[in-house]
Amino acid sequence: MIRRILASAAILLAGCSDPSAPASPPEGPPSGARELAFSHTQTFKVYERDGYRIVDLKAPVISWGSEAKGQDQTARVVLAPKDMDPPALEGDLAGATLIRTPVERIAVNYATLEAMLTELGAEDRLVAVGGVKSYNDTIRVRARSGELAQVGYGWHAPPLIDPLVGASPDLFLMVLGDLGHAEHYERIRSLGVPVVPVFFESEPHYMGPVDYVGLLGLMTGKEAEASEFIQMVEGNVDALKARAATQPKKRVLSAWFAGSGRWMVTARNLENALLEDANAENLMREPDNPRLDATQRMGTETLLERAREADCWILRDSHSVAFADKSVLSNFRAWREGCVFASDGLYKADADAFDIYETGVIRPDLLLADLTRMLHPGLRDAPFVYIQPDTKTPQP
Repeated sequence: MIRRILASAAILLAGCSDPSAPASPPEGPPSGARELAFSHTQTFKVYERDGYRIVDLKAPVISWGSEAKGQDQTARVVLAPKDMDPPALEGDLAGATLIRTPVERIAVNYATLEAMLTELGAEDRLVAVGGVKSYNDTIRVRARSGELAQVGYGWHAPPLIDPLVGASPDLFLMVLGDLGHAEHYERIRSLGVPVVPVFFESEPHYMGPVDYVGLLGLMTGKEAEASEFIQMVEGNVDALKARAATQPKKRVLSAWFAGSGRWMVTARNLENALLEDANAENLMREPDNPRLDATQRMGTETLLERAREADCWILRDSHSVAFADKSVLSNFRAWREGCVFASDGLYKADADAFDIYETGVIRPDLLLADLTRMLHPGLRDAPFVYIQPDTKTPQP
């Protein structure tokens, strides 16, 4: 689910072994600064000092379906209001990226960032996006018309430099899908584009990405809107967890077929937390580990050994290879009893866009609501949104 939504690991050049990389920020909080409260994130901290904010970002580089590569990556960013003289980038600010706030011209290379800005009412500040696969009709039309530059999606390739520089952004929110893209970070900075990494893909809990809406709120002058959004999601999640807890616990399997006898299985971390908070026992549960992906590759034999008695099965998503072997499916109780689901709701085929990969990342309450309805028929008092009954897998 969310880890598949967050399909690639965001990384930053700072702290890697490349000698051209900027020095890592000092360890520990900046001196004389007050930390601002962010309840969920484990990949950034925000401090306030002398009228400006300091953002420290730190996260492991996690390969999809695998493990973290190398050391945690770090960056320090200074958010200085435009109506004040910026602090000197020296001492504990040496090597930091300076962003003047509120930012007015924003470039992104990931559709989730478009969704964050949309929730803040700041999507009109976009000057560059990854491409034309946005679920948001207005943003997609602007990209197709050429009004928005296209810099390439972070999960495919490093940013396209010419359209990015040509868009003249005040801020480039950058997600990279591969360590090999990191060398482009310093080049972009050297060309005068202020770059800030976003590590929401490395958050170990599903509420972590929601706090990134708060971070963007600080950058755009939309703090009140961000706070209201975060509180709404928090309240919905708390209510859904309490509601699910009134129901009998169900056994669940979340695994989609990747081909060649291998499945991508929800095993730990943020995806598993969603299942457990819906009052489910994940039969493929592995210990949480922030340096391992939430999803793990497993063979059909392992599923047969451990998950035959699952009450419900999330069997398919947009990445799935078709699986139609009834001789295998018939071994699973969930398939025989018709509790098989797919996480492929809110899809616009003409745009090849799934909202689960955009808004779904910052609306875990909608995902949790779908899971509670899937697992507990007595709670099916509203339509499914992202996770819905599977209509493509063969029926018993």
